[in-house]
Amino acid sequence: MKKMSIDKLISEKILTIGADCRNYRGGVGAVLNIYSKQFDTFNFITTYKDGSALYRAYVFFIGVLKLFYTLMRNRNIKIVHIHGSAYGSFYRKFLCFTISKYLFRKKVIYHVHDGRFPLFFLQSKTLIKKTIRKFINDVDCLICLSKSWGKFYEENFNPKRIKILPNIIDYPVIKQQNNHAKKISFLYLGHITHEKGIFDVIEVIKNNIESFDHKMELIIGGIGDVAKLLSLIEKYQMGNIVKFVGWVQNETKVQYLQNADIYILASYFEGMPISVLEAMSYGKPVIATNVGGVPEIVKNNENGLLINPGNFEQLEKSIKYFIDNPQDIEKFGNISKKMVEKYLPDSVILQLENLYKDILSENN
Repeated sequence: MKKMSIDKLISEKILTIGADCRNYRGGVGAVLNIYSKQFDTFNFITTYKDGSALYRAYVFFIGVLKLFYTLMRNRNIKIVHIHGSAYGSFYRKFLCFTISKYLFRKKVIYHVHDGRFPLFFLQSKTLIKKTIRKFINDVDCLICLSKSWGKFYEENFNPKRIKILPNIIDYPVIKQQNNHAKKISFLYLGHITHEKGIFDVIEVIKNNIESFDHKMELIIGGIGDVAKLLSLIEKYQMGNIVKFVGWVQNETKVQYLQNADIYILASYFEGMPISVLEAMSYGKPVIATNVGGVPEIVKNNENGLLINPGNFEQLEKSIKYFIDNPQDIEKFGNISKKMVEKYLPDSVILQLENLYKDILSENN
């Protein structure tokens, strides 16, 4: 398989800013980790790492100092590519944008990853809205993860340029798949919060313990409100069905993706979820909510089932569908694998490289 990368002549002119891409526990970090492997020269500054509020503030302060130092010393940098989200991330990245754009006169790309950004904007006070508008309107390119979010930004802002660039995922690691017993295995990997809908899944299982027992299992891997999750599993005696495996990565993550039958994400807000794309690359059907960019990658009754967020009846029916129709798992999964090809590095990196070339040509 031919694998491309962004060559040194272009990559050395790009400075990327974002969350920690080494010891990451989130989708943005995962994306940046893959990007780091696709640049011949990867100039990168970390502005966020998990930890206490004091530690996060320290990381950001050091990141800003590094930004000043890099732009002063490395005159070869022409484009600052900022990866950001909503809320606290926005304010951090606004400062990075201001320094890069107005102090050092660099071209700036703002790459929005958070499906909550529209809510963040619409619920903000007038002054904050003006600040958000200035940011979005003044960057040289706004990158969105899906057409639906692109439409939102076109309707609410006047960006100079919008690029719809799908999230990037790594190539799947192909290993011999274990044979399953009679149980259908559902998998969730991510943050354990109400917004991600995982407690909705727990509620549905609680209401169907007798009918689901010995027919399905739910594997949950992640971080977040673990105490609440474990408390519910114990309270409703779901240990035979629901298994929490902690934060998983690397070979362990591959193993769970390989062995699962169906991936499930009942989230209330999403951009273009990396976890769904990764599951699709391993040939998995997906049960997911009709939010953000999800309908662009999960097609109802083709490679998965789409439901409305918070709709327990639809969620229950979707789980039961795969339990009662296991013959469709492979069929849906094969479609997933085909659909996800455009999110693999070769396709995404080519688009990103062309975008960089276009922006760099404007400097000439």
